[in-house]
Amino acid sequence: MIKTDYSKIALYYDKGRPFSEKNIAMWLKLIAKLPEASKGARLLDLGCGTGRFSLPLASRLGLDVTGLDSSADMLAKAKQKDSNSVVIWVLADASALPYPDSSFDIVFMSHLLHHIDSPLEVLKECGRILVPSGIVIIRYGAMEQIRNDVVHAFFPQTIEIDEQRTSTRQLTEKWLTEACFVSISSEEVAQQTYQTGLEHLDAVRAKSTSVLSMISEESFQTGLHCFEEYFAKNPDDEWLLFNKMTLTVGHKR
Repeated sequence: MIKTDYSKIALYYDKGRPFSEKNIAMWLKLIAKLPEASKGARLLDLGCGTGRFSLPLASRLGLDVTGLDSSADMLAKAKQKDSNSVVIWVLADASALPYPDSSFDIVFMSHLLHHIDSPLEVLKECGRILVPSGIVIIRYGAMEQIRNDVVHAFFPQTIEIDEQRTSTRQLTEKWLTEACFVSISSEEVAQQTYQTGLEHLDAVRAKSTSVLSMISEESFQTGLHCFEEYFAKNPDDEWLLFNKMTLTVGHKR
């Protein structure tokens, strides 16, 4: 599997992925309605990146949060934002979690599994470190949702890459079942990721979506030109603003 080099994108990761207060509040509300996400619950943010979820989960929902990532550069950015030290930051690999059994009540992950060689093994590790009543929460763009989005429409080379690494909703639920999770449920969530089409175009120019850093420069420039032409004619197209995503929850058996 081709890997994203996060040491190269850590500096502009947040800038290229706008995350509005409205979106933060929306996702926190979805998580907070889960009975297991009560104040003080121990949550592992697996693949936490720059802490975009770790910090509000700790400061707003009152969860006991540990943010774990395999990129030292991404963690360095997260620590810079954590002025009140509300999160424990850990450098480690998701496939070999450095915790004993039953260490957490919740494992949360956002856009992680498509970066991993063996998603099923990682989910089994999640099950191991969860308490018997624990849950795993997975936020992601399923392949059926992203296949016709802006990036894949204008940069068709990305489809081949993501077809190999990005799961469908059905496959994600299958992995959870095989990892011995039960009462699995998924819901589709519409997120307004960009406030304007220009904001999305600028994010693409910065290759903010990881898969754009994995295609050839020739393919990138060709797709960027097509996107710019489309934007010039359709600057107010809502297609440029919204993303469909999935939130899947599984309970440890």
